[in-house]
Amino acid sequence: MSKYSGQLNHPATPVNRRRRLRARTYLAGLALLVGILALGCSQGSYPLDIFYEMHYQPSYKPSEPPRLSAPESAVPFFPPPQATSFTNDGQHLFEVNCSMCHGAQGRGDGPVLTLMQEQYGYVPSIDPDLTSETVKILGINGVQSFMMSGIIVMPSFANLLTDEEVQAISDYVMSLSQ
Repeated sequence: MSKYSGQLNHPATPVNRRRRLRARTYLAGLALLVGILALGCSQGSYPLDIFYEMHYQPSYKPSEPPRLSAPESAVPFFPPPQATSFTNDGQHLFEVNCSMCHGAQGRGDGPVLTLMQEQYGYVPSIDPDLTSETVKILGINGVQSFMMSGIIVMPSFANLLTDEEVQAISDYVMSLSQ
């Protein structure tokens, strides 16, 4: 046996001292990391709450206006929303809302209604021709009631049009039947 072979396993050798020092440093770092994580996760809702008492203060999120309720007696000072159409005349509103089924002149020959009749075999229960005698007999109130309630495949426009727009469209429809 050589004189150096027994020293490799001896605890005082420089190799063993470095290994022990490295292991202690690693364990100390690991213990510090676990301690920081345990401390950081144990307080508030954030991983590290440095100012945890701020969560109990009345505050607002940054870049967000405060959500305060208005007094019950408050009256809004802003005007109500305007119509989405470019003009409020009956012809324009008819073209936007009705012409796809009733046609540009209101004769019931619109492209959507034609497609429904040809491809799906739909037969209207009420004549879609707005220039007919039936519309003259219904009058302006009858036209408005059909617009507000809808009928079979014709949708209700009660939530889509204002009262003024319904009046303008029904006036225009009545002018078509004359």
